[in-house]
Amino acid sequence: MDLRGYSIALISVIVGLGLTSLLGSFNRLMRRRRDIRWDALPLVWALIALLLINNYWWGIYLGQTAAMAPSNADAFLLGLVFPILLYLICAAALPDARALRGGDLLASYFAESRYFFALIILYVFGTGWGTAAHAGAFHWNEHMWMRLVIIVLCVPLIWTRKRLFHWLAAIAVLAIMLYVLREAVLH
Repeated sequence: MDLRGYSIALISVIVGLGLTSLLGSFNRLMRRRRDIRWDALPLVWALIALLLINNYWWGIYLGQTAAMAPSNADAFLLGLVFPILLYLICAAALPDARALRGGDLLASYFAESRYFFALIILYVFGTGWGTAAHAGAFHWNEHMWMRLVIIVLCVPLIWTRKRLFHWLAAIAVLAIMLYVLREAVLH
């Protein structure tokens, strides 16, 4: 196995653990569905976390991630930042069903939203920076503009608890993610 194979194996474990955490949290919530006051907003953000994983995997498949071609141990370690951030995003996307505040999904969402959106902002900014570093130069292309829009939408979510704003941001980010995934084709 070459270095690329080892990289993919470790990244697979990290991202797989994140996906396991996300799906496990959803499963535990479903098992307690009668005890929970449901709200779709956290579920939409969990779907966005799932789409982030899908997008990252697609980037790996197309060879567009810096983690796939590390030139030294430092570059390899830096390449692990994105899968680790994806793990943390997935782990934070849905609350622990056992620790739900009064069974209210929305209250738990707002209680953890600062951490969750800080992770998303860091991930989106970092992937933009990583893409520019991988390409050797920064270019304002369509994907960089979409990253900027996602960051601009998510920054206020760290401080505001206005449900309407959270919904508007969720719908816009979901639309961007669906567009990006629809446009990702094999060359």
